Amino acid sequence: MKTHLNTLFVTLEGAYLRKDGAAIEIRHEGETKLRVPLHNLDGIACFGWDISCSAALMAACAEANVSLSFQNPYGKFLAASNGFTSGNILLRREQYRRADHEPASLAIASNMIAAKLANTR
Repeated sequence: MKTHLNTLFVTLEGAYLRKDGAAIEIRHEGETKLRVPLHNLDGIACFGWDISCSAALMAACAEANVSLSFQNPYGKFLAASNGFTSGNILLRREQYRRADHEPASLAIASNMIAAKLANTR
């Protein structure tokens, strides 16, 4: 199956996004404007001051790994909601070991400082 990373852009002021079964429903002034199956989406981007969504939709988006973000009408980022991201526990344990080991942490810090100095030029 081919995945098309689709994003739904919502720009209608006063819109309310809610979960309707396995779909997202966009309502405005008590009337349904659009209904899209949630499994067809990779993200939902809301642009406006007066766009809101239900907690049930936020939970469904998190479970389906669909990002939900809010921007003002000019595109300035306001907030985002993402689902659980699994981490690599082995990587995290190695990072803690190196942080506690002075020669290893010194090597990492010196490389970071060298990179910062190189980027200032």
